[in-house]
Amino acid sequence: MDTKERIIKLERLAKKGLNISVRIPDPQKWKKIIETDPTIPRSYNQLRRLGQSIFSSKGRRPLKKQSIVTNYPIFKRRKGGDMFLNTTTRGILKRQFEECLEVLYARYFTGLGNPYLTSKQRDQLEDDMDADTPVFENSTETAHFILRWTNSSTHVEDNIADPSIVNDTGTYLETAWEKYYTVFGKTPYIPPGSTKMEVVFQDISALGVASPPDGPIKFDSQHWIDEPGIRQPSSAHELFHKLQYAFGFRTIWTPAGSYQWFSEGTPSWAEVFVWQRVSRAYKVTDLFADPDLNLYDVSYDAMPFWVFFQTRQQDDPDDNPLISFFQKYEATGNEKQALEEVIDEDWPSNNVYGQLDSFFALFSRERRIGAWRQTPTGGQPYATILGPDGVNIVPALTITDVPLGAGDSYINAGSVSPLGSDYYRFNYEGDSDGHTITLSVTGAAGGDYSYYLLWEKAGVWKSAGFPFMVTGDYGFSETIDLATADSLMLIISGRGIGGAYTINASVS
Repeated sequence: MDTKERIIKLERLAKKGLNISVRIPDPQKWKKIIETDPTIPRSYNQLRRLGQSIFSSKGRRPLKKQSIVTNYPIFKRRKGGDMFLNTTTRGILKRQFEECLEVLYARYFTGLGNPYLTSKQRDQLEDDMDADTPVFENSTETAHFILRWTNSSTHVEDNIADPSIVNDTGTYLETAWEKYYTVFGKTPYIPPGSTKMEVVFQDISALGVASPPDGPIKFDSQHWIDEPGIRQPSSAHELFHKLQYAFGFRTIWTPAGSYQWFSEGTPSWAEVFVWQRVSRAYKVTDLFADPDLNLYDVSYDAMPFWVFFQTRQQDDPDDNPLISFFQKYEATGNEKQALEEVIDEDWPSNNVYGQLDSFFALFSRERRIGAWRQTPTGGQPYATILGPDGVNIVPALTITDVPLGAGDSYINAGSVSPLGSDYYRFNYEGDSDGHTITLSVTGAAGGDYSYYLLWEKAGVWKSAGFPFMVTGDYGFSETIDLATADSLMLIISGRGIGGAYTINASVS
């Protein structure tokens, strides 16, 4: 903790069993924080509006992802990934349902640390939180956790009548705690002065939240009752946020820009790491259904990349490249730099995959052939990944199929995102045998691309080619031999820039 910070405890909430402390930086540090992350509320009015949208039952939508209206930064899907959208609406403020409220809570509690807020303003903000916080009259303890819940709230969505739900959650958290400590050599972050991590159950209109660092983990009571299949993965997810805090995320470093590929992507990886299941299937499927999503613009759905990052660089069963990643992040606070450095150091100096752009091209290949969760020796630590319904999730890759026969030609103008991929499968018709396929890709000026060629027979990968020295235009031709391959897959991946391109293909 910064010695220039002072800590205040929210005493009224503490009387109900909800212990949260707020860090108040000095004005100079506050200025740096809000310059780093412009989404943090800077005024009392902004902060109160955000707080009402988070904490007030009137400001929360029913637990349906379709019900999305807000006046504060939210996620909106687009081709390049997720982006923050600011809109203004009249009437009651409604916020988007999001699975984990880490970002919104972090903005709010960081803003609550504004050194220019008056005591009266801070009291009013605590009043707003207190109005929708029940008394947690029940509690149970495990080795590392104190779990609190209520069954007497007038807001019935807060209540849990069956204590076994809470007791089971304590067991799930202990399992994840032990695994994290064994692998990463750190315990998840516990606020100074506390000996155990606190966990509360109430209506939060999300699955869970672990922010702020100096507060409890919260789980949504109704989701916990209605969806038993989320309890294991969501417990692992929220506890991993506390491990991130132990490595300096938000406790030392203020994140900026697009960082949820890391901040939500690695806790989603942790769901698979601990339980081989996820709280929502889209975490597995999105990067396959929309493979051109920019990795740095996605969030929870970055999970397959993190599984690949771990397994493809796993030299032995005890090796986990995420250890080095978090150690490097702790030293610099730069998640992109940490990622690039681990890849650079993990591969031999003469290996073409020892830098991020080529490593991502390899990921694009493995998504197609199904080896994205396989170790270099063929191990399958995550052979199955279950959804909350207990069903194995099998992602389907979106590709563009192009039939080509003798005399046929094909032209297409497209674009590829940075660290995204487009897939084209040229399916040879029977009369193409012995003819020549000529393929060219013309990239836009300033574009930056990787290419991968996969030869397939009856949908099965037979061989591959990676022209790793090519980052601009690309051309290729060969004689078609249907006995060897009946289709050619061209994968175009965006490197640091990506860009527009035009494909020309013909059989002559």
